[in-house]
Amino acid sequence: MTNHYTRIQTEPAQGDTRLDRLHRDKDQTMKKVTAAIITLLAINVVQAQEDLFREKEQSIFGFGSYVDKHDSDVAPGVGLSYFFTRNLGVSASTFWENTTGSFIDNVSGEVTYRLPLRDLPLAPYGLVGVGYSFESEETFGYFGGGAEWRFSPKWGAFADLRWQMNNDTDNGVGVRFGARYVF
Repeated sequence: MTNHYTRIQTEPAQGDTRLDRLHRDKDQTMKKVTAAIITLLAINVVQAQEDLFREKEQSIFGFGSYVDKHDSDVAPGVGLSYFFTRNLGVSASTFWENTTGSFIDNVSGEVTYRLPLRDLPLAPYGLVGVGYSFESEETFGYFGGGAEWRFSPKWGAFADLRWQMNNDTDNGVGVRFGARYVF
């Protein structure tokens, strides 16, 4: 019976010593182990990325929002979201345009359709929503798109751009950026 060590001994290169053959064999083994570890890590990373955006996902998010209107500033906000499938979800949110009026300045609901990218922890999305402003006593609607980057299965950052249509005040471009925690 011939084993790997015997084969190396029977096929020595000219000038090879037994120590040279052992080093060469060790180097080959280390290359195989390294390749196996890299392959396993790559499989785990791809698996983890596929699981970063999942169905029945619930999350809470905080954000800064700005709508290009005559008296707008960046406003802090919070929201909740639920994804029925990996791609389709709904959200409810509010943001505070000022701190002198009512506690909740507005409320809105939106439908989001996201497309997670398989090789990256990134999900571009489109959204459409409606809401009501208690400050200006008007309804508004919006549509737009953005992207979310997941740092882990629990944490992500997002940004989107939207066009907001208001009943009584100026229409304008809206920008939102924030962080998300997934339950």
